[in-house]
Amino acid sequence: MVKMMENLTPVRPGFGGFDEPYERANVVFIGVPLDITSSYRSGYRFGPARIREASANLETYLTSAGVDVFERLNISDLGDLIITPTDLMASGKRISQVVKKVHGDGKMPVLLGGEHTLTYFALETFKNVFVIHLDAHRDLRDEYLGDRLCHATVIRRVLDRLPPKRLLQIGIRSCSKEEAEFARKAKIATYTSEQVIDDAPRIVAAAKELVGKSRVYLTIDLDVLDPAFAPGVATPEPGGPSTVELLRLVQELGKLNIWAFDVVELVPPHDDGTTAFAAAKIIYELLAAVASSPR
Repeated sequence: MVKMMENLTPVRPGFGGFDEPYERANVVFIGVPLDITSSYRSGYRFGPARIREASANLETYLTSAGVDVFERLNISDLGDLIITPTDLMASGKRISQVVKKVHGDGKMPVLLGGEHTLTYFALETFKNVFVIHLDAHRDLRDEYLGDRLCHATVIRRVLDRLPPKRLLQIGIRSCSKEEAEFARKAKIATYTSEQVIDDAPRIVAAAKELVGKSRVYLTIDLDVLDPAFAPGVATPEPGGPSTVELLRLVQELGKLNIWAFDVVELVPPHDDGTTAFAAAKIIYELLAAVASSPR
C-alpha cells in the first residue's frame, strides 16, 4: 500500500465527498489525469477533479435502483496518479501497477479520466475479460498521426492481446474506412448510436447473451453522448443519444459481471459543467446497479 501511494496525489474529500479507508473498501476510485496524445482539444488532465466536484453535488440515493450507493458500497478514493507529461509509457506503467494492486486486493477499480489511452494500461491487469466499449468512435486505427498507441488507436491496441469476439462496441457513429473494414473482417459486435436511441432494450438483451457470466471491463468515452448533452469532450460527434437514453443503458449494463470500469475524455476547459455532471451521474447509476446485483 505504501509503495502504491508513492504514485498518487491524495485527494480529500474523495468521490462524492466521501472516502472510506482503503482497507475497508470494495470500490476504489483512481484519478488518471493522462493528457499526452491529444490531437484536437487538450485538457483531459483536469477531468478527474471536475468529475469529483460534480459528484459531491449530486444525491447519492438513486431512484432507479432504490439504493444509496454509499450505504451499500464502501468506497475509497486514492486520488490522482502522478503523470509524466512527456512519457506515455512511464505513466502507463503507473496505471497498470495501481490497477493491478487494487484488483489483487479484491476491490473494484474505477478510473476517472483522462484520455482514453488509459484503458489500454488498465486492461493489462485483466486477462480474460469481456470489454464493453461505449463511444462515438471505434478507436480501431492501427496508427494515428504517427502513433501506434494513442486515444484514436486504444481499442486496436487492446485487440493486440484480446480476441475480437470479446469486444462489444456501443454508440458508434464515426470511424475511418480502415476501421470499418477491420471491424467487419474481425466480426466485432457493434451497435450504432441510432440503435441505442431506437431500441436500447434489444442491445441490452444482446449484450447479456453475448457476455453471459464473463467478467466485464466497461469503458465509457463521454463523447458517446450527443454534444448537446456533453459539450466538454475531446472530439464531439453529433448524432448521439441523450443523457437519459445513455443512463437507461448503463443501468442495465451495470447488472453484468462488472469487475472494473472507466469514464474518460472529459475536457473541462470546453465544458460548462454539463459533461462533468453527466459523468458523475453515469458513475452513480453504475454503482447503484453493481450494488443491487448479485455477484
